Amino acid sequence: MILYLVLALVFMAMGASIAITIGLVSILYIFFNDIPINIITQKLITGVDVSALLAIPLFILAGDIMGKGGLAQRIIRLASSLIGRVSGGLGIITVIACMFFAAISGSGVATAAALGSLMIPSMINKGYDKGFASSIVATASPLGVIIPPSISFIIYANLTGASVSDLYKAGLPAGLFVGIALILLFYFLAKKQGIKADHDPFNSKEFFSALKESIWALGTPFILVGGVFGGIFTPTESAAVAVIYALFVAIFIYKDLKWKDLFPLLVGSAKMTANIMFIITNASLLAWVLTSEGIPQALVTSLIGITENPIALLLIINLIILIVGTFMETSAILVILVPLFLPVVTSLGMDPVHFGIIVTINTAIGLVTPPFGVCLFTAASVGKVAIHKLSKHVVLPIIVMIIVLLFITFVPDSVMFMVE
Repeated sequence: MILYLVLALVFMAMGASIAITIGLVSILYIFFNDIPINIITQKLITGVDVSALLAIPLFILAGDIMGKGGLAQRIIRLASSLIGRVSGGLGIITVIACMFFAAISGSGVATAAALGSLMIPSMINKGYDKGFASSIVATASPLGVIIPPSISFIIYANLTGASVSDLYKAGLPAGLFVGIALILLFYFLAKKQGIKADHDPFNSKEFFSALKESIWALGTPFILVGGVFGGIFTPTESAAVAVIYALFVAIFIYKDLKWKDLFPLLVGSAKMTANIMFIITNASLLAWVLTSEGIPQALVTSLIGITENPIALLLIINLIILIVGTFMETSAILVILVPLFLPVVTSLGMDPVHFGIIVTINTAIGLVTPPFGVCLFTAASVGKVAIHKLSKHVVLPIIVMIIVLLFITFVPDSVMFMVE
């Protein structure tokens, strides 16, 4: 198996994507170990032949409609009418907007690109340092993988049999913990940098105008999250209803989306869906190879052999996922590492839903962690700031996110109180 790991590193060094790398290595393993090759097509197809995964393209499409149809902008305006006059208010609004938009779209990269181009120039105009402004977008945009509805939760539930509704119930407070921690950090950093608040008094007329305009837009997150929480919809059904609702509002009420815009919008959503599904299907094949080699069982034995201390084991697992998260895409991490570590944590008595929240927060941190955090690169590109300069600004936010991760890891009731 070490030979195939070396091959994987060689393929990645040659510039192959992670999906192609893990798929090709798995196929080579099957071919050279005289395993029937029909296993390849079976595992590739069954990896994505799961009804729960239908929610993924619908989440992505709903997010694209909200972004292109003016729904997200109206919610940002509402938040600005309430918070814009606080020190660092624009940074706080950016975090809230990223939390909201990333949760709907399910893509931290799409959030960093869409909201970064809107919020980074606005923050710079308000006196924010370019690196600081870009760091806010870089670290807030991955929160969508934690806050429901989350594509990561759908994938995790598919892998483990955990309840999507329970993951949503635990993911909501987890995402709020991380988001509030970032808001407090950026508030104090803004004050330290001398970024002053707008001194205009609260304008009730502006607030009610923004509220009136955003009422229709607020219906989308209510459908996506409230429908599942209330037991009205399954996650897939809520995503389908949200797409229809957002499309109706964008075309017929706000009229920011034209019929001619639909085809390119659908193509963009389809491409993003294809990328995610391609990773999942190849990672599923690799997961089968690892299982057939007995690696999950060997890993459980090895970790428990190092220490039987539950705290030390959880710290080791968190560290491994954090390190892997700097190199690999979220979906691939879930499909590969969850089957490896789930037996370890369940042997410690951890609820699989709690572990799902821990893994998901780890992957969110990985999206912004140097050297290969994709949200970090996206924010750097949008903000036109060098990676090494931006990396200095994300150190404190990453530390804060890790502190919250450890708190949630060792205080499970902090997020599990709503799970039955």
